[in-house]
Amino acid sequence: METLKLSDVPENVTVEVTGLEESEITPRLRAIGILPGVRLEVLKAAPLGDPRMYRVFNKVISLRNSEASLVRVKISDDSPLPLLNVPPGDYVVVRIDGGWMLRNRLAMVGIVEESTITLLPDGRVKTTAGEFDLGLGRMAKVFVRKVK
Repeated sequence: METLKLSDVPENVTVEVTGLEESEITPRLRAIGILPGVRLEVLKAAPLGDPRMYRVFNKVISLRNSEASLVRVKISDDSPLPLLNVPPGDYVVVRIDGGWMLRNRLAMVGIVEESTITLLPDGRVKTTAGEFDLGLGRMAKVFVRKVK
């Protein structure tokens, strides 16, 4: 899988550090445990998107996007991704990040945890109930894993 900047990784995704760009804050990043081979979890972002919170080992840290952009990562193979950030194909729904109203609306179109769905090239989703346009907001809350 391709390498990304840590600042570009969606929330609730687990990544592995592949490298660090040299900067005046690189020693600080190393001191808090951000080293090649270490797994990080992107937890959440502030309301305006900066800073963001990450889990490194068993501690939660906060980094500005300018700091996180120095960290190169690859998404872990076992990490579910938001439906919004995956290419067209067949997927298994792993998690839905939302309340009962979102879950009920998605269930009406056949999207529940452990169900298999197909993301079509035009951005619509095909389920056992038909083809639907979920919208970007709902797609960001449905986490999927590629069907093997």
